[in-house]
Amino acid sequence: MSIQRRALRCVAALVVVAALAACSQGGNTQAGTGGGNSWTKPGVLRWAANAEPDNMDPVVGNQQTEVDLSMFWAGYLFNWSDQNELYPELATIVPTLANGGISKDGLNITYHLRKGVKWQDGAPFSADDVIYTWQQVNNPANFVSSTVGYDKTYILGIDKKDDYTIVVHLAKKWAPFVNNFFTMGPTPYPILPKHILSKYPNINRVPFNIIPIGTGPFKVVEYQKGSLIKMVANPNYWRGPPKLREVDFEIVPDENTILTELESHDIDFEYYAPASQAPQFNRLTGYQIYLTPFTQYGQIALNLQHPPLDDVRVRQALAYAIDSRTLIHNISHDVYVPADSDQPPFLWAYNRDVKKYPYDTNKADQLLESAGWTMAPDGYRHKNGQTLEFSLDGVIGRADSLAQQQVLQSEWKTIGVKVDVKNYPTPLFFATYGAGGILQGGKYDAGLLSWINGVDPDDSTLFMCDQFPPKGQNIYRFCDPELDAQERIALSSYDPNVRKAAYYKIQEILAEQEPMILNWYVQRQDVANSDLKNYKPAHAVTTFWNTWEWEI
Repeated sequence: MSIQRRALRCVAALVVVAALAACSQGGNTQAGTGGGNSWTKPGVLRWAANAEPDNMDPVVGNQQTEVDLSMFWAGYLFNWSDQNELYPELATIVPTLANGGISKDGLNITYHLRKGVKWQDGAPFSADDVIYTWQQVNNPANFVSSTVGYDKTYILGIDKKDDYTIVVHLAKKWAPFVNNFFTMGPTPYPILPKHILSKYPNINRVPFNIIPIGTGPFKVVEYQKGSLIKMVANPNYWRGPPKLREVDFEIVPDENTILTELESHDIDFEYYAPASQAPQFNRLTGYQIYLTPFTQYGQIALNLQHPPLDDVRVRQALAYAIDSRTLIHNISHDVYVPADSDQPPFLWAYNRDVKKYPYDTNKADQLLESAGWTMAPDGYRHKNGQTLEFSLDGVIGRADSLAQQQVLQSEWKTIGVKVDVKNYPTPLFFATYGAGGILQGGKYDAGLLSWINGVDPDDSTLFMCDQFPPKGQNIYRFCDPELDAQERIALSSYDPNVRKAAYYKIQEILAEQEPMILNWYVQRQDVANSDLKNYKPAHAVTTFWNTWEWEI
């Protein structure tokens, strides 16, 4: 467990984002430090995870897996590197006021696109593809998860100056724009090929979503539903051929099976491996363990349109009745760290002085009594003939989620709350509103999930009143006019001090109203064959920013 303790100390010491890079580069190699594991297949990365994508296109998908897979086949204007910087990809330079990319009034953003890039079918990439992708994000027939930053509220139009220069005209100042526009924002969208997709009225269920054609270093050549996604090196990749020749992504619903495959050396890599299995990972031979502080938090999302969770006293009582530190220790083996805000502690917008919810069942009981819920002889609270009862929903096959449900069910029973555990297949749980998703469709009471922030503290799509699905990601159905006012300040100012003050207030409102209960900040735990080289996990959006450099 030494690497875990070392990484946790590193997190505690972080003051600025730049310090993060030092934390994730260390590893714990039990064997094979010098490389040369006998079971390594040179040039072939065998990778397994329990999450299957809705489809391969993040524009009409709603899972983290789709973004991670897209880093192999697709292209964005910019990626986010392990050095916590925007890294040019299909654009050549990050627009700023200093270089003239952002106009003095902050309303016009110029992007210079990379010449010589080809789609994997040989067609040239150009400005037409960027403009087409923007149009598809705004196409009401498409099941996109969010249009924040892309619709007419934000973008009046895009001018094509030439095949490799576009100017985006903003409707208003929007501070997160450069970080979000077809890059590593809270809803990352890759650039799509106009010449392939423009013949369709919508892109929800097109062949492209199974075998996409991108500009990335790898080509998707096979997709066996529920089993395997195979990618091979793109020989015409603009950076040159990638160092891996093949990537086999195995879809394995049960994480114990993945662990068995690691132990038998049948796979090389498990990313975002469950913290619950940390002791077993530390006993593996021939692997390196990466612990990466990440802009991600674990939460219990509460549906405020479903009684009794519409009462803030009930929500606060549930928070007080969770022993978070014991939960973190028992479930993550201290891989994760306690959380009290949707902003990570290493981010400049983090407010350390928000309301806290220490474990206090007496306080929880008092809140429930004040809300009219009285304890009965059956061990549960009742009010007006109704039992204080709701469902706690999660996904099938994730060990830490199942363990968390059991702990919460037991802890909340001590304060008289009856919890019914429900679990769904990952694609259904996280599907978009249009595709009938459980979370997006509001078909849940309390839901276990993680949220991965972008590189900007912008959280408006999660909490503003106009961001209920399908317009945004406000799955809580939470609405507070004061929060909305602060979000508008944070989004419209380019002054970091003004934005910081607004985000401080937003965090205070969220901590008081408690539309979600934060359980922990995530450290991403990846288990990799010690022969894998050049894996440099980033700390936001996706760890997979440099897949063309990976080699084994």
